[in-house]
This record gives sequence, structure tokens and C-alpha cells, in this order.
Amino acid sequence: ATASRASPQFRARVMSFHATTIARSLPLGGGAALRASSSRVSGRRVGRHRGKSFTTTTRASDADAEETSSASASASTSATTTTTTTTTMEELGGVAGAPPPPTPTPRDVPLMRPGDVVLLDMNGEKWAFINLKRGGTACVGKHRAVSLDPLIDQPFGGAYEVDQDGVLYPAERAEAGDWDEGVVPEDDDERTNAEINDMRDNSAQGLSHDDIHRLKKAGVGAAGLVRQLCENSSTFHAKTAFAQEKYKKKKLAKHLTRVRARFPSARAICEAYFYKQPAAINYLRYDALGMLLSLGNVGADAAPLVVETCGGLVVAAAADRMGGRGRLCAAHAGAEKATMDIARLMNLTDAARESIVTCALGDLIKARSDPEAWSVEAKTREEAAVEARAAIEADKAAKLAAAGGDVAIGAPTRKKPEGWRSRRIRDAAPGDVSAMCRDDEGFTSLIIASPALDPSVALDALLPLLAPSAPFAVWNPASGPLAEALEALRSTHAAVGLALHEPWLRKHQVLPGRTHPTMTTGAGSGGYVLSGTYVPAWARGGRPRAKDSWGEEDGGGGKRPRAE
Repeated sequence: ATASRASPQFRARVMSFHATTIARSLPLGGGAALRASSSRVSGRRVGRHRGKSFTTTTRASDADAEETSSASASASTSATTTTTTTTTMEELGGVAGAPPPPTPTPRDVPLMRPGDVVLLDMNGEKWAFINLKRGGTACVGKHRAVSLDPLIDQPFGGAYEVDQDGVLYPAERAEAGDWDEGVVPEDDDERTNAEINDMRDNSAQGLSHDDIHRLKKAGVGAAGLVRQLCENSSTFHAKTAFAQEKYKKKKLAKHLTRVRARFPSARAICEAYFYKQPAAINYLRYDALGMLLSLGNVGADAAPLVVETCGGLVVAAAADRMGGRGRLCAAHAGAEKATMDIARLMNLTDAARESIVTCALGDLIKARSDPEAWSVEAKTREEAAVEARAAIEADKAAKLAAAGGDVAIGAPTRKKPEGWRSRRIRDAAPGDVSAMCRDDEGFTSLIIASPALDPSVALDALLPLLAPSAPFAVWNPASGPLAEALEALRSTHAAVGLALHEPWLRKHQVLPGRTHPTMTTGAGSGGYVLSGTYVPAWARGGRPRAKDSWGEEDGGGGKRPRAE
């Protein structure tokens, strides 16, 4: 029943409940005044209780006011009154009836186990990939044999330091090279570095090499040694505040080797190779690698076709992003397979590694263009493979028979080390090639990162292997070949959404009062990426390249009106 049709007793109980609950949140004596005033108000009343709003519609009278006062008094003298409130999605701003948001599951930090590959980042200047094992050593800084046992069963990303005796231990202070954020120039600081020249000789430093060596032998740490160098420098106090911090950073990095055990992710490996050995990855920068994976629509349950000559970096990055769900075909031009050494540096799971198969581009094109001829050739190859395996088994049996037939006399079984894992990437069987190149199948995307291939020729041959509306991305260190490929695709209407991208990356130093691009940033380009969406021949409508009034031909040099 509505408030107008309810009995005076019911309205009194309702008014008493709201007045009592509001009175509990008011100062002493405020509840009675509120109850007296609210009983004489008629119409729509809005109140708040514990941060929640409520609305009641009443028609108060003098009689109702008396009943309300008596009812509220009795309610206030009661022992306890329990009020239960429930928070709903409507109160949180969500849709009515929607379930509450799920509680995020905390992600476990991966630990370094024997058999894992660890990327050692030393002072941000040198990188080294090590295969972690018990009792193993590595060259860290000036120390040739540093034990790596302290890294075992520790989380990735930890920072470590090497003492004077070559012992690796966890770092407890700030990272070497982190400047004090509290250093700011004073207003009356008139110091300048114009007259300071202590770069060519060591005349400004009071400590000799023998003194420094003696301090190290005495057990003085890197921080104490840097403090001694600053105190014995005749030009240190004449430097500006920023120059003093740079001097400390330089000396600290020289006398202290700080190591960060990084997880060998695709970005970390690409960054290390780009600054250490860029020719091994064809100068592919890590921001261009991320753009390739994004424009290539690589994800779970995908079936991308990857053609690259970057040491397996793009293949491993795509497989890691797929998470072992899907199928990745690493194709190569010619009979010889492209190297996959960099792919073995990533700690791929068994599912991610088994999702990769290698295949020759000629076999894929032949299987799609002439399925019958390929089926005959595939059958011949399978028979040859069976015969080869039988010959190997027969050879082993012959050697065993020549040794006397005793299994114990044969070669001893090699024990696998702790944490051993297979890093082998299998070749695609002829049956796999036939399944990947069926007419009703097609690769979900195409990624090309091989500067040796002509993009125009490669796209013309490989785009028919894709499914309709599949995206593709081509990386090349030069823009000319990609521009020619873009014009060829536009003229034949073989793709839509064509775009030529140029990734740009520049590191910056971000510190209070001294934010600027790093002085050693290279001006080299990260290459160019051509992207688009494939349109099969049967969907193009057979439209010829027609001339128009805005240019000589469609896609020519003349300006065309923008499509609405």
C-alpha cells in the first residue's frame, strides 16, 4: 500500500524507524528536534543514513505527529535496534543485477631454476646470457669466475652486487647510477664548469692507483671509495651540483659492478641484441618488434605465418604471445632453414615451443596452388622418411651386434642435467603442410621481417596463403621497397587499410631540473612497417585500374577527395 492509503499506525512506525536511525548519527539532542520537525512536514522527504539516501512520501497531521512522537520515544527506549544493509552494484555505479567484479588473482613471480636462461644486465652497459646451473660461473665485470649459485630459486629482476673477492650478493641500496632526487641548484650558486678540465690527466686526483688498490684490499666498499675520491679531488668542490652527481655516478659505476638478473623476454632480448650485436637481428628495434606483433594480430588461438631472418626473435616473440595456444609456421626461403639460436634463449614453455613448426615457402606455395601434385610428393617424402628411420635403426642394431649383442657393452646412457628441457623446434611434416594449405583453411596473419626478400614479390606470393581479411605486417630497414609494395597492392586492390609506419624511439633522462634526451642516443632509424588487410581475388570484383579526373590513374599522384 502507498503511504496515503496506509494506516496511521503503519506511517508512525515508518517515520519512527527513519527518525531513530538518523538520530543515531546526529549529536546529542539533535534526534528529538529532527523527529519533531519531520512529523509536521508533508510531501516528499529526502534524508541520508550512513552515506545512503532514502525517500519517503507522507501526509502528516497533528494526530500523526503525536503517534510518531510516542512511537519514536518507545523505539528510542528499546534495548537495541539492528539494521542490516547490503551493497549492490547499483550503489557502486554498475548495471542493476550485474554480478560483482571478480577478484584479481595475484601473479606469481617466476623464479630462476637450473636450466633457465638468465639475462645479466651489468650496470646497464653490458649484457650476458647465461644458462643457469648449480656450480656454474660467469664473467661479471672484472671478475672472471663469479659463482651463480646465489641466483638459484630467487625471483627474476633482483639486483645483485659483486664484492672485491668476486662474491655475488643481493644489493641492499639504491641502484648504481640513480642520482639523488633531492639535489637541486641553489639560487646563489655561481659555480661553473667552464674552467675545470680534469678529463685528460689525473692531476686533480690526490689518490694514486696504488692508494686505491690498497683501500680495496683493506675492505673499503664502493661507496666509501667514491667518498674518498671526492674528498681527495681538487676540482670536485668547484663543480656544480649536477656535475658532482655525475662524477659520483661515473666513479661508482667504475668501482662497483651491479647486476640485474632479468627475465629473457622478447623485449629484453631484442634490447640487448640491439645494443650489443644488432647485425644478428638485422637492426630490428624492440618498438618495431612490438608493432609487428600488434599489427599482425598475434594472440591466443591464432595461426600466423612468420618469415624472418632475425635469428628466430620474431618467431619466439610470437609464440610467447600466443601462450602455446594455436599454431605458428616459421617459413624460410630456400632449402636451408633460418637460424633459431635467439629463439632458444627465451624460456618458452613446452606448449609454446611445440606450437612452432618450420617449413619451406616453396612447399607452402606448391601445396596451395597444386594440391594433387603436392599430395603425391608428400606421400613420397613420408615413405622416404620411414626408410631413413629404418636405416638408422638397422645401423644401430648392426653396431650392437658387432659389440657382442650385450646392451651393457654399448654406449652408456647420458644422464640429463638438472633442469634439462628440450629446445628443439620440429619441422612440419608433409601432412601438416597439407593441412595448413587447404582451400578452406588459411593463416590468420602474415609477418615478414627479412630484408633480403623483395616485399612486392613476397607479398604477391604469400598473400594467397592467408584467410580472407587477414592482416599482414612487413618490416624493412628501408622505406623504398615498402613504398613500392604499397603501390603494387593498391593498384591491384589486393589489400585495404594500407599504411606505412615509421616507429620512433628516443630515450630521455627524467630527473628534477635536468630532464632531457640522453646525450648518447643513436640517430639510427628503427625501420619501417607496412601493414594492411588482405582481400582475396574473388572479393575484389575484377575492378580495373581506371583513370579519373584527379590523377592519371587510380592511386596516382593527383589528389583525390576523401571518402566520407
